[in-house]
Amino acid sequence: MFLVDTNVMLAASAVNELSNLSLRAMPHEIELREQVYEWLADFDASHSRLVLDEEGLIYAEYTRNMPFNVREQEYGLQVLQNKQDRGLVDYVPIETLEANGEHVAVLEPQHEALVPDREDRKWVAAAFAAQLLHERVAPIVYGAETDWFVAEERLAEIGIAFVRLLPERWYRSKLPAP
Repeated sequence: MFLVDTNVMLAASAVNELSNLSLRAMPHEIELREQVYEWLADFDASHSRLVLDEEGLIYAEYTRNMPFNVREQEYGLQVLQNKQDRGLVDYVPIETLEANGEHVAVLEPQHEALVPDREDRKWVAAAFAAQLLHERVAPIVYGAETDWFVAEERLAEIGIAFVRLLPERWYRSKLPAP
């Protein structure tokens, strides 16, 4: 059971030369994109389950960031469709609100401080919901996302687990100097 951050879907899709994402997906290094692709391909072929929120925030982020490609559907969306077709998607309830034109997930105030990017709160809310509903930790899988790298340790203290797909040195090289 995994929550797959959109950056994983983008990087894995960008491996394909027909992808519309090759210029903007991170990481730019092809060997690192291939690492992300390999993880997603293994996940796709497995019986591991994908977690999505019932409100559709994660799905909306996927489709917003991987728009229709007339040449070929982006690989990330193919994985999503394969998981749905095989009945390997768990939908979990999360609380949301409309704020400043955004539809965002609600977290406990002490947890909101750990996730300053309002767009990332849906992942944490879904991870909590999956744990409550299924009594299992659903790690957030991420690739080129330094926000998760920075928050990972503090979020682990409250029960959020992660699968980091890139080497630690990549993340450290993207952080501002102390």
